[in-house]
Amino acid sequence: MDKLEAVQKVLRFSVSALEWAQSKDMYFGDFDSHNVDDYDSGFAEIADEIIQRGLDEDILDDEEIDF
Repeated sequence: MDKLEAVQKVLRFSVSALEWAQSKDMYFGDFDSHNVDDYDSGFAEIADEIIQRGLDEDILDDEEIDF
Protein backbone atom coordinates (compact mmCIF):
# COMPACT_ATOMS: atom_id res chain seq x y z
CA MET A 1 0.00 0.00 0.00
CA ASP A 2 1.25 3.48 -0.74
CA LYS A 3 1.57 6.29 1.79
CA LEU A 4 -1.84 7.82 1.10
CA GLU A 5 -3.59 4.47 1.49
CA ALA A 6 -1.77 3.89 4.78
CA VAL A 7 -2.82 7.30 6.13
CA GLN A 8 -6.43 6.74 5.08
CA LYS A 9 -6.53 3.28 6.64
CA VAL A 10 -5.23 4.54 9.98
CA LEU A 11 -7.61 7.49 10.03
CA ARG A 12 -10.53 5.14 9.31
CA PHE A 13 -9.70 2.67 12.06
CA SER A 14 -8.01 4.71 14.80
CA VAL A 15 -10.07 7.20 16.73
CA SER A 16 -7.00 8.41 18.61
CA ALA A 17 -5.03 9.05 15.40
CA LEU A 18 -8.02 10.82 13.85
CA GLU A 19 -8.47 13.01 16.92
CA TRP A 20 -4.74 13.78 16.97
CA ALA A 21 -4.81 14.82 13.29
CA GLN A 22 -7.89 16.95 13.91
CA SER A 23 -6.08 18.67 16.78
CA LYS A 24 -3.55 19.74 14.11
CA ASP A 25 -6.43 21.02 11.92
CA MET A 26 -5.90 18.13 9.48
CA TYR A 27 -8.86 16.03 8.40
CA PHE A 28 -9.30 12.86 6.35
CA GLY A 29 -10.14 14.77 3.18
CA ASP A 30 -7.12 17.05 3.52
CA PHE A 31 -4.70 14.30 2.53
CA ASP A 32 -4.04 13.49 -1.12
CA SER A 33 -1.33 11.64 -3.04
CA HIS A 34 0.74 14.80 -3.44
CA ASN A 35 0.69 16.36 -0.01
CA VAL A 36 1.46 13.17 1.97
CA ASP A 37 4.96 13.57 0.49
CA ASP A 38 5.18 17.38 0.76
CA TYR A 39 7.47 18.16 3.69
CA ASP A 40 7.42 21.89 2.88
CA SER A 41 3.72 22.18 3.70
CA GLY A 42 3.89 20.11 6.88
CA PHE A 43 1.45 17.49 5.61
CA ALA A 44 4.16 14.84 5.22
CA GLU A 45 5.22 15.07 8.86
CA ILE A 46 1.60 14.70 9.95
CA ALA A 47 1.17 11.75 7.56
CA ASP A 48 4.33 10.12 8.93
CA GLU A 49 3.06 10.47 12.49
CA ILE A 50 -0.35 9.04 11.54
CA ILE A 51 1.37 6.04 9.95
CA GLN A 52 3.57 5.55 13.01
CA ARG A 53 0.47 5.62 15.22
CA GLY A 54 -1.11 3.02 12.94
CA LEU A 55 1.93 0.79 13.32
CA ASP A 56 1.93 1.26 17.09
CA GLU A 57 -1.77 0.34 17.28
CA ASP A 58 -1.31 -2.69 14.97
CA ILE A 59 -3.60 -1.19 12.35
CA LEU A 60 -0.73 -1.35 9.86
CA ASP A 61 1.99 -3.94 9.45
CA ASP A 62 5.48 -2.98 8.25
CA GLU A 63 5.25 -5.56 5.48
CA GLU A 64 2.18 -3.99 3.84
CA ILE A 65 3.72 -0.52 3.42
CA ASP A 66 5.36 0.12 0.00
CA PHE A 67 7.08 3.50 0.30
